[in-house]
Amino acid sequence: MHACGHDGHAAALLGAAALLKLREVPSTVRLIFQPAEENGRGAKACIEAGALKDVRFIFGGHIDRSIPTGSLVVHQGAVNASVDRFLINIKGKQGHGARPHECVDAVWMASQVVVGLQGIVARQTNPGSSVVVTVGRMEGGTSYNVIAGSALLEGTIRTLDGGERKRTIGAVRRIAE
Repeated sequence: MHACGHDGHAAALLGAAALLKLREVPSTVRLIFQPAEENGRGAKACIEAGALKDVRFIFGGHIDRSIPTGSLVVHQGAVNASVDRFLINIKGKQGHGARPHECVDAVWMASQVVVGLQGIVARQTNPGSSVVVTVGRMEGGTSYNVIAGSALLEGTIRTLDGGERKRTIGAVRRIAE
């Protein structure tokens, strides 16, 4: 469960606005609520709307269940990883479960792809790097006695470094192909 609490984010931002108003800060402060942060579209929309125009510095915040309520953690640099969604469609040849030799089992192929994807982090990534590849959804098949003709894998790649991001996306593509 993601559970970062967009209502909590909005409440924190409104609370900050109220405190800044009470203190009459002698500067312009812009408070930005970024919608849709998980898919990246929210940041793009904020930028295109001019939310970052003439901004000299910025603080980002995110509710995190690992941080106790009422606490504030300050950290320089990246704290939350980038997120890239992937969707892999696997095509096989459907057939009766009693005749596997006449089929191409898409669920079996999908399972091999999942193992390969887990190997990206386990065997192709420097252990000191922050890289996570998650397969969060796997679908395939139509019945218990039919070998699946298609399967779908959906997941995310999360990294803190642009170079690792590019390398990991490439590795996912190679395995999927």
